[in-house]
Amino acid sequence: MPPIPPDNRILFFGRDRQEFGFLSHFYPSALEIDGEKWPTVEHFYQAQKSPLYGYRQAIRDAETPGMAKRLAKSPGATGRAARGSWFIAHGKSPREDWDAVKLDIMRRADWAKYSQNPDLAVSLLATGDAELIEDSPSDSFWGTGRDGNGANWAGRVLTEVRDRLKG
Repeated sequence: MPPIPPDNRILFFGRDRQEFGFLSHFYPSALEIDGEKWPTVEHFYQAQKSPLYGYRQAIRDAETPGMAKRLAKSPGATGRAARGSWFIAHGKSPREDWDAVKLDIMRRADWAKYSQNPDLAVSLLATGDAELIEDSPSDSFWGTGRDGNGANWAGRVLTEVRDRLKG
């Protein structure tokens, strides 16, 4: 396990990605939820945007978590972000309650990742009481956003999972 940075903050999107990349939702770590297997947390999470079989299968079959994320872009996406959207290509929409449920879906996914992969649980626990921060400049919900004041829900959920593993 790499040493915790002196400021007791793990910035796992940018600054500390190499040492703490296992914290990423893109990290290759198989998980199973409700009898379905997924290659990464990102695959599972993005698949939950729609119950449509074709959509879910496209997400599961995505070669990379980045491709799964691109496939899941909403119909309102524009420009480069819209390219590759399954929803746009098929004239469909994500589930209407997505904003209300996405946080709990991520909690389930992260819990599955660490409770089903003991080596990753050990690594997460080894972060001690360090603050876990997704220092993504492009996402102010899951990360810290451009100004550094984003909600950091990715880090907060990981902290919840770490605390639950301690108990």
